[in-house]
Amino acid sequence: MTRLWISLIFDWLCLGFTFVFFWSTVVVLLGLIKPARCHPKAARKLKFAVLVCARNEESVIRLPVKSILLSKYPAECLEVIVLADNCTDATAARAREAGATVWEKTVPSMGKGDVLDWGLAKLFARGGFDAVAVFDADNIVSDGWFDAMNDALQDGETVVTGRRHSSNAQANVIASWYTVYWAMMNELSNRVRTNLGLSGKLTGTGFAFVPAALETEGWKTRTMVEDVEFTVRTNLRGGRVAYVPEADYADEQPVTVTYMWRQLRRWATGGWQVARGYLGVWLKTLVRHPSLRLFDSFFAILTGMSVAFILFFNIISLGIRLCVGGLDAAGLRFFFGVILFVLAMGWFTAWAAVALSPQKRRPLVRAIITFPIFSIILSAAVLYTLVRPTKTWKPIPHGVQ
Repeated sequence: MTRLWISLIFDWLCLGFTFVFFWSTVVVLLGLIKPARCHPKAARKLKFAVLVCARNEESVIRLPVKSILLSKYPAECLEVIVLADNCTDATAARAREAGATVWEKTVPSMGKGDVLDWGLAKLFARGGFDAVAVFDADNIVSDGWFDAMNDALQDGETVVTGRRHSSNAQANVIASWYTVYWAMMNELSNRVRTNLGLSGKLTGTGFAFVPAALETEGWKTRTMVEDVEFTVRTNLRGGRVAYVPEADYADEQPVTVTYMWRQLRRWATGGWQVARGYLGVWLKTLVRHPSLRLFDSFFAILTGMSVAFILFFNIISLGIRLCVGGLDAAGLRFFFGVILFVLAMGWFTAWAAVALSPQKRRPLVRAIITFPIFSIILSAAVLYTLVRPTKTWKPIPHGVQ
């Protein structure tokens, strides 16, 4: 009987985590109803320092450099600076040939956050810019990206992120799963939250900010997900990340199980690092300065984790019932009801996100149909890294997968 009560506790924990789902659903519905804010065209053109982080990316580094320099934005207002992080190939030479300034880092790095901190320190010491944009070495930037960001930054936003696409959306089902995932981030997270005055979330690349967004502390992230950590720190300071859908850019997605698992493990490890490192200060700040934006900010991060724990607690509850012989029809209905709920939400959000996205770079239909598999793999990474976190930051190679 005692073990049966334990199974009921896990049932209630499972239901408790569904609150995150319902909160996100309310945010999505309200955000889709509320019209997006249009930023007026700014007469002045900000000067952008464009940082491109690269480690042994000789095969793709020309992509971001060329696409940025060929954009419609005035050339005199753009400087592309490639941060060549301990490269042992021809990345630096290829970047210079494409027209970029290259800063070569030879001191070992703990991750991308270290590289950004190093590059931003050099940039701030030198000066001569109004805003900073950040890209990865495999990015392709649309010719209107900087105009859209310029308008948003001069309309009062301090940290802005663009619409992320996949440059290899139809390479295979894995790349297409990522395409669906980014569509969900674009349309059902960043877009709706920005419409409601809440905060979106940086997704690693394709973002810009004004120097004041860093205040006096610089880029001092310490986790494996520097983008999420910087988002949280911005929220804690009372700011937000605003989504600018007109700022399109694309990047290459993993196409193998090995690199997908490596990336998802890094994301999950970083998510745990952020949760442990910032939950306490988030709660204290929320008590002292209550705001709906700050309240929602952690829910946006915990949504992925909630799926993992809903599935985990549901399986644990079933296992306990099987062991004590307390599995009845009601218990089976609850178990399969939870599974069906998670699968249905995965399918529904995948279809909705793709339907709301622009027609270009659409994922494979079979990736949308099988997208719950990606959600389950991501959930497995969340649970696995809770026990065996990723120890070192390893880049995902581009153009050679």
